Amino acid sequence: GLFIRFMSKIDQVLKPATFSYFNSAAIAYALGLGICFGVNEITHAGQPALLYLDPACIGSALACGVVNGQLKDVWNFEEEMNKD
Repeated sequence: GLFIRFMSKIDQVLKPATFSYFNSAAIAYALGLGICFGVNEITHAGQPALLYLDPACIGSALACGVVNGQLKDVWNFEEEMNKD
């Protein structure tokens, strides 16, 4: 959930032209979770969900960065802190 929220922040700052980082991360999360459930059902052995979620979410962010031509910006992105 936190990674997906971070992708929405990247959407706000970088304003991608082709694919939304938030939407692709949310779809990747759902697919990764579905794969995890499917593997658990097939193998009847517990699998850590992060084994599927991390590569799916990070891969979607990197793929969107390549397609949007913003890979360097995504890789080096730092959220600004409020100085209140």
